[in-house]
Amino acid sequence: MTFAILGRTALLASTRRQAAVVASQQAVKRRTMASHAAAPEWTGIDKVVRGYFPQDDQLAAAIIGGYFGLFLVVKIGLAMGGSKEEVLPIAAASSSAAGAIPDVDSEEFGAFLESEENVMKLVESFEK
Repeated sequence: MTFAILGRTALLASTRRQAAVVASQQAVKRRTMASHAAAPEWTGIDKVVRGYFPQDDQLAAAIIGGYFGLFLVVKIGLAMGGSKEEVLPIAAASSSAAGAIPDVDSEEFGAFLESEENVMKLVESFEK
């Protein structure tokens, strides 16, 4: 009787195990069937690019590599002897020049406005 009970328990355990294996295989089959969609038809430049990089991860790696390569070219170009232009300060126009209108904030502007001729120059410069 002990052997009968052990045999029956072993039989039930093996069938349960087989049922679990079949269920897991069906779950895997369902998951993989849902992920296989029809491949899109590429046209134009996409068709050319997808000829070289058919998978999405390959295309993403190529794009990232392109940007990184461009970054390196710019950095190396600047390090090798990029343009180092000196910025020269712009000399302010001196008010001592004949006919020049001084800056409104300067002290010379009050003296400039005392002459009727200078006021007309200022008005003419506003009209331009």
